Amino acid sequence: EGKDKLAEHLIYVADCVPDSFFYVIDELSVGQVQRGGRRGSSSVPRFRNGRRVNSDQRSLRRGRGESIRFEDDGRPTVSVSALWHVENEFGPLPYARGCSFFKIDPNTNLIVEGYEFPEPAVIKPGTTGLRTLSLASKLIEEPKRLLPFTAWVAYIYIVFFSQGILPGKDFFHTDPKTWIEVQNLSFNFMFIAPAAKLPVAAKLHPMLEGVFNGLLAWAAMFWGFLSDDRTGFGTGYDRDLDMTGRSARYYERLMQNQEQEFDNGIVVVPSVSITKRNLIPLLPTVIGMQFLTSAFFLPYLFARTSERRYESDYERFDRRGPGALRVRPLYREELDKTQVLGEWKGLGILLGSIGVFALWWGAGGRVEDAKDFGPPIWESGKRTTEFMKILANDRIAATIILDFWVFGFFQGWLVDDDWRRRGRSLEEESFLRNVAKFIPFFGLAAYLTFRPSYPSIKDGFDEELYDERTGQLRRRGSRRSDFSRGRGGPPRF
Repeated sequence: EGKDKLAEHLIYVADCVPDSFFYVIDELSVGQVQRGGRRGSSSVPRFRNGRRVNSDQRSLRRGRGESIRFEDDGRPTVSVSALWHVENEFGPLPYARGCSFFKIDPNTNLIVEGYEFPEPAVIKPGTTGLRTLSLASKLIEEPKRLLPFTAWVAYIYIVFFSQGILPGKDFFHTDPKTWIEVQNLSFNFMFIAPAAKLPVAAKLHPMLEGVFNGLLAWAAMFWGFLSDDRTGFGTGYDRDLDMTGRSARYYERLMQNQEQEFDNGIVVVPSVSITKRNLIPLLPTVIGMQFLTSAFFLPYLFARTSERRYESDYERFDRRGPGALRVRPLYREELDKTQVLGEWKGLGILLGSIGVFALWWGAGGRVEDAKDFGPPIWESGKRTTEFMKILANDRIAATIILDFWVFGFFQGWLVDDDWRRRGRSLEEESFLRNVAKFIPFFGLAAYLTFRPSYPSIKDGFDEELYDERTGQLRRRGSRRSDFSRGRGGPPRF
């Protein structure tokens, strides 16, 4: 019956396609009926090279192809999977195939849930239009996004197109001297070449080198927020899988039960959604910030998706009240591999140390070149005077100072959502977050060093760490227990 209902749905989809095209179902797989309870085990259909993989061939990171899943109100469902493509009289069309998953109620033959995974094309005008509409809706729904949006428009105009606002020529009239300066600053990246006295080290004003490398260290701190953009696949995700393999893996993660219910009635739920994708990915953004700083940073701020609280079925259907709920942080196993690297505690210490060295280098570096740049600032004001002359005539130097103002104003933009991902309350524990928001550079370095870590799923759950009234993590906790008091244990990854 479920197969017939799916066939009707696919015929309806086919009717929406022009007559000269054909909607072709390559393979259809129907699973067993799952009955009763909020939890259950089911086999997730997997595909490889257009063929269904047998149950004895399926393998997850743990287990033998089983995934934990839940049904609303205890209703039985049937899992149905389909591989499809679109073709015309000349054969299959490029970027017009995909994989679909459905959950069907066998009693009503209605589709309860559905997931579509079309193969992504290089460029799709429809996708571009949807992204534009999505961005416009974000700006309308959250007017505060207009602040980084306006700042970005002004920044692009001032830095690349304006005449007279910043010293020097605009981008379209840049002289070779400017590109030589950019090259020399790049040679002195993070002070490696001048400190080691390498032959490629360029001879530049130490204050200019200090602000340049200090800005790059500041931009690198946003590596610590990589968990703001997550696929939900976790560290077990294999990016080398083909399109159908990725779809099956994603479906597999969606079907896992992210809630744990214990024998004493306590229910533990994630603080935010396990999956969060942004219009602009964060990893390319932080890489681009090493080259064009605020030109990459500001668009991410106004285009990103805000964290939304995880909506628990227990909150919707359970009448025991919020006292039974406990909000857990995301687990490290729920983060991608690159995001785990952003959680390294030494990141804030390392980049903060580079900032301290940049201050010292600007104030007292290149003593051997005191004749050109002046002695250390505690001996004479010549060094500062020479640097102010550079700022008055050099567009690159003036842009770096402008970037400092932008970073100082927006550096705390991602802090609250990062705190929420860690299961912490925004009403309490505000000191560290305020340090990150209002102390430029070193405040953000301190936050990356002292913020709570994402726990491992192996660490277990301790009820004494939680406030019974709010369900949030307390500030302190000394004892740790495991999942042995619970029912069913932690979710699989």
